Amino acid sequence: MKKNLILLMFLFCFFLGYCQKQYFFDYKIVYNLQVKDSSQSTEVFYYTNSKDNSYRLRVAEKDSLHFHVRFLDQNGTVSEIIFTKEEFLNAKQIVLDCEIVHSYNNPYKYQTKNYDFSFKKEKEESFYILKSNKPKREKKKKLGTFYYYVKSNTEFHLPLLEHATAYEEWKLEKNIPNGIPEKMYYLEYGKSQASDFHKLKDIIKIDKMLEVPKDCDYTDPNTPRKYRMEINVY
Repeated sequence: MKKNLILLMFLFCFFLGYCQKQYFFDYKIVYNLQVKDSSQSTEVFYYTNSKDNSYRLRVAEKDSLHFHVRFLDQNGTVSEIIFTKEEFLNAKQIVLDCEIVHSYNNPYKYQTKNYDFSFKKEKEESFYILKSNKPKREKKKKLGTFYYYVKSNTEFHLPLLEHATAYEEWKLEKNIPNGIPEKMYYLEYGKSQASDFHKLKDIIKIDKMLEVPKDCDYTDPNTPRKYRMEINVY
């Protein structure tokens, strides 16, 4: 009887989704990434939800057989995982173990008062930038600028904003266009060579899901924080 009761409780949790938080991904966005001072580029993938940009998977090659995968929910959860390429690409559903799920905290939300998005147009290209709104502070601290060139006809997708301050500023203002970046990069103050230059390679429609157990869903304020590991993202 007890065994049957446990089974019924498990089925109840499974079908109603009460035992885990579910994340759905409907696009795989592929970029060629070139880092500063390197002549070679690598591929990185972003698994996204076109209607919810508060979470995503960032996938990069670790070696010939493995991917390094970083899951981030801007609302409080982060995880870093190593998968074999075969198991990750073939999996339609990923279930994370609580041992590799950690609490995420962005202590720099206040920086939104120091940064603004602005829309620009140069020749035939339109783009938006995120930079300091205090020129004296920008010069003193040598603060750089983020650039985002949006691909046309991708308005169906919310902005892809990996940097925490960019995401928080978008959430606060909602004053930049929807769309998938065709190019995005960071330009250091006073420099002409871009850092972390992403060039769009492909946009693929997918159907993938990730689950975080209820016990380590740190987006829920009621989840115990006793064993959490704070990870700060600038």
